[in-house]
Amino acid sequence: MRIENLLGHEHYGYLLGKLDHPGVAWYFAETTANTFDKKLPFHSSFSHLIFKNDTGPISELFESTFPILLTALDRQGKTLKELIRIRMGLITRTPYKVVHAPHKDGNVAHMTGLFYLTDADGETVVYNETEESKDYTVKEKLTPKANTWHQFDGAHYHSSSAPLNFEKRITLTFNYLTTDHK
Repeated sequence: MRIENLLGHEHYGYLLGKLDHPGVAWYFAETTANTFDKKLPFHSSFSHLIFKNDTGPISELFESTFPILLTALDRQGKTLKELIRIRMGLITRTPYKVVHAPHKDGNVAHMTGLFYLTDADGETVVYNETEESKDYTVKEKLTPKANTWHQFDGAHYHSSSAPLNFEKRITLTFNYLTTDHK
């Protein structure tokens, strides 16, 4: 599911100014997917954890980001059952193509929603596989486009990629359940 121009012009502009701002605290991770990238060159990233279901909001950015999910669900006529996590990720430009390790955002049933804050290259690759594999096959490739929402079943492994032509790629990841999720 893809929804372009998810937020109105003014709402998106406000959000961009708040989230893509020098005052946002970013935390460095040596591996983007917290898996077995084995500290390969350009496999690091920065993140800002906003919400976890076991602790609740952990960032002042919760009040600004949570309505993004609600807007995406409203546009689909769906109802939120449980919010599991909101995480903002920042990947910087690399000199050659880097696709990070395939991973899932958790082992419980959930949906994954991606909101691209900025235009970028550096696709998100969603794989057909729902179990760890030596050979992943591509289900879909999602190109980051500002103010665009993508969602998929969180049971699928997926990978982020580093941008080559843009300085950064900023993505908000929402893990959640709706009342109709099986």
